[in-house]
Amino acid sequence: MFGMNRTDEATSNSHIIKVGIIGCGMQTQVIHIPLLNSLSNLFQITYLCDVSPAALQHSLLKSPEIPQTPPPPSASPSTSTQVDLVLIATSHVFHARHATLALQAGKYVCIEKPIALTLQDTDAIIAADAAAGGDKVFIGYMRRYAAAFVDVVKEVNSTIVGGEGQIRYARVRDITGSNSVFVSQSGTYPGTFNDYRHEDSEALRIKTASDMHQALEVELGIPLTKQTELIWEVLSTLVFTI
Repeated sequence: MFGMNRTDEATSNSHIIKVGIIGCGMQTQVIHIPLLNSLSNLFQITYLCDVSPAALQHSLLKSPEIPQTPPPPSASPSTSTQVDLVLIATSHVFHARHATLALQAGKYVCIEKPIALTLQDTDAIIAADAAAGGDKVFIGYMRRYAAAFVDVVKEVNSTIVGGEGQIRYARVRDITGSNSVFVSQSGTYPGTFNDYRHEDSEALRIKTASDMHQALEVELGIPLTKQTELIWEVLSTLVFTI
C-alpha cells in the first residue's frame, strides 16, 4: 500500500490509464486536470464529479474529452467501466468513504493528502486495500519527490546504515508564500463556488466534528478545543513520513 507497484501496463504508452476524479476544488482545477491533460500519452480524464454543480461545470470546460453533460447524482466513478483509477480530492473527512468504495469496485486509488484525519479511517483504507489484493493505494504527497526531501532521506538512511544511530532532531528553514501567489501565475484560472446543498454541508459538518473527537479525544487522549482542532487539521495536511 501507499506505493503502487509499477507495471508494464501502467508505464507503456499503449495503455492509457482512465482517471475518474472525485472533487473539483482548487487542487483539481490547478494541478490535477492540467497535469493529466499534459500527460495525455499516459492518462485520460474520463469522469469528474463534485457536490457543487458550478465547480463541476467549470472543471468540465477544462476537460474537453469528457462529455459535457454531468453524470446523475447517483453515479460514481467507482462503478464506471470507463475508470481505471479513482483520484480522490474531496474534503479530508470523506477520503475513507470514497477510497473504500473504489477499492471494493476493483479500482486503483490516488488520495490527496492527508489519507484521513483519524487512525480509524486510515485503518479502514488499509483493510480495504488488503482485501483488494494490496498495492492499489497511493497518497498524493508531492514532497516525497522534491530534491531537498530526497537528499534528507538519503542522509537519514546513510546515517542509520552507517551505524551512527538515529537522528533525533533536525531543523529545517523553508521560505515560501501564500498559495495565491503561485495560483495567480499558473494560468489555470480556477473558480471557487458555494452552491452546495444544505444536506451536503451538514454531512461535512457532522463528519468533521466526529473525526475531530475520534482523533483528538479517543485516539490521542487530548482535549478537543478550537486550538487543538486547528493544530490537528494543519498538521494533518503537512505530515511527511520518511
